[in-house]
Amino acid sequence: MTATADLPVRRGRHVVGHPVTAVLLGSMLFGTAGVGQAFAPAGASPVAVGTMRLAVGALAITAYVLVRGVTVRHLLAMWRSRAILVATVGATAYQPFFFGGVSLTGVPIGTLVAVGSAPVLTGLLSWVLLRERPSRAWGVATVICVAGLALLTGTGAAAGDVVGIALSAGAGLSISMFTVSAKTLLARGVPTMEVLASTFLLGALVMVPVAAWLGLGWVGSGPGLAVVLYLGLATMGVANILFTRGLGGLPAGAAVTLTLADPLTATVLGAWLLDQRLTAGGWVGLAVLFLGLVLQGVWSSRRS
Repeated sequence: MTATADLPVRRGRHVVGHPVTAVLLGSMLFGTAGVGQAFAPAGASPVAVGTMRLAVGALAITAYVLVRGVTVRHLLAMWRSRAILVATVGATAYQPFFFGGVSLTGVPIGTLVAVGSAPVLTGLLSWVLLRERPSRAWGVATVICVAGLALLTGTGAAAGDVVGIALSAGAGLSISMFTVSAKTLLARGVPTMEVLASTFLLGALVMVPVAAWLGLGWVGSGPGLAVVLYLGLATMGVANILFTRGLGGLPAGAAVTLTLADPLTATVLGAWLLDQRLTAGGWVGLAVLFLGLVLQGVWSSRRS
């Protein structure tokens, strides 16, 4: 899952290189997830692919926090928190929603719908659950984003892709659930990487039996193992570590803008490697969506 840029991550000294570089690299790795799934062996269900990505990513991030002195007992104790449980639902549900969406609509549209809808849905959930009234500027940017999504999905997808678009929007809602819950935990002083490790571990434990029932024989093949390791280590483990640590040196709004590297990477790779190209109308929708997200980033920076 893409780490959300509007989480209030605390500033710190431990930053991998320049913060902008770290966030950009993390976002670009996130953007390769949909393309990576396309190389999974035939018969690998989106749920199984997403579950294995979550499981390997959970192990990678857990190893990272254990090296930094966090204990397994502490991570397990965090599961008693209601916010952790809701964040886990978001992190876990994202996997089948996202990979199911991109398998039906294609990588560019699926990624754009998921990433483009997340800021809008996060603002609405924060308003309802956290009583954080959105600003007028947020409303304007949201209208622009919705218009871009409407253009993109209306001109770039066939009628049969409606289910895929709905699944991708479900991925956006999953990101929002994780964001709002994680924001609550961060406000209590829980370190971001501990939130990621705890939620990903719990989600993997819940979903691995489901994935095993669906069939995991494909993981034993060379291509299957390569896809799982890449998705888990690169697009979950390394991407989240880079992205989260880079956020420590950036305003939240500026990071929102930098996350545009995620859908941009997905669009370019989808066209280059999978021949999944947007129509002319789809490119117009893409431009409008990018404009809305950029405005959100700029206005969030000023507000920060």
